[in-house]
Amino acid sequence: MDDEPMWAADRVVASTPGSVITIPKTANEFTIKGNHLTLVKGNQFYGGIKTDPHKHIHESFEICDMFKYRDTKNEAVRLMMFPLSLTGEAKTWLDELNEGTIKTLDELRTAFISQFFPLALFDRLLGEI
Repeated sequence: MDDEPMWAADRVVASTPGSVITIPKTANEFTIKGNHLTLVKGNQFYGGIKTDPHKHIHESFEICDMFKYRDTKNEAVRLMMFPLSLTGEAKTWLDELNEGTIKTLDELRTAFISQFFPLALFDRLLGEI
């Protein structure tokens, strides 16, 4: 029985969760270039205390803007690629958000910065100065 494929056995399979980020429909009409994926994966944010979420989001969007996809707005590319730029704690944070939580770049930026550069950290750093 252990060697049987999952669909052949009498097992319950969890449904695939929906996406946290709502991607505009036009984004489904193109394929991401391999070198684009390499650049994004090479600039991953893991969420450590000494990492800069402002810098990451800026660099992530800059990478997305280097490539143009016919009839697709940069906002769609940015929203689609951003999850791939996360790893570790940052990826876990995104995966734990409710489905459809993020619909715009502003919502993405606000949620990301709020999580990884909270006001309390800002106040503490300001106090240290």
